[in-house]
Amino acid sequence: MAGMAFSLSANSKRMSDAKAGLREFQTKLFEAAWVPATGTIPRARQKLMIVLHGKGDSLRSFESLREELNAPGMNYLLLQAPKKYLDGFSWYPSEPRHGRSIRETRARLFRLVRELNKAGWKSEDLFWLGHSQGCLVACDLVLNHPHSFGGLVGVSGYVWFFKGWRQKALNSGALRTPWLLTHGTRDRVIFPREIRQDVSQLLAGEVPVLYREFSKGHDFDYRKEVPFIRRWLMRPLSLRLSEAKTKAESASR
Repeated sequence: MAGMAFSLSANSKRMSDAKAGLREFQTKLFEAAWVPATGTIPRARQKLMIVLHGKGDSLRSFESLREELNAPGMNYLLLQAPKKYLDGFSWYPSEPRHGRSIRETRARLFRLVRELNKAGWKSEDLFWLGHSQGCLVACDLVLNHPHSFGGLVGVSGYVWFFKGWRQKALNSGALRTPWLLTHGTRDRVIFPREIRQDVSQLLAGEVPVLYREFSKGHDFDYRKEVPFIRRWLMRPLSLRLSEAKTKAESASR
């Protein structure tokens, strides 16, 4: 599940912006980098995306995400996984030894959400983006957290269905959070059939998931996938939820 996500640039202005943004929000829970929103959108209308990289990767791969995604008013908090893995980091060890680490990361992310809430960020203004392993971690967080969020974007990942997840989801904010899961038809790290099975389970559990496949491998497709994610993020919350629920209803027929 390794793979560099977004291209790394040595743009000094962007890096100075990120360093300045760290004064706006800091956390000791993870190694993290803050990338502030650009433009003139008022602070009260801005959103925040928490970004989780994949196995063997690091937060540095997403330092250009603001420019690549180009979502007005979106701030970014790039998190680094706690476990060293080869030249990068990982959120959990390989299956079947992953459960404990996922639960530990979940607890730490719960604390992060509390910190963000105290800093003035409402949960409904928070978005999650995870690539590969980071997708699983983001899905696990949303399936367990009592609050609903602005949205979840999972790219080239899969879902860990812990025991009793459906009942837990009913009591969480997962059914009120719009989900977008994307995958590559040529992915040979996580095969498409795996995520298709996961999506079927989520839809059966009435989780509002919109699923899209693109002609790509395990990385990001900048020609079609990234613009699609951008358009989805820019839709109002009600439209994102409605689109996912309509998809779920059609899939259940």
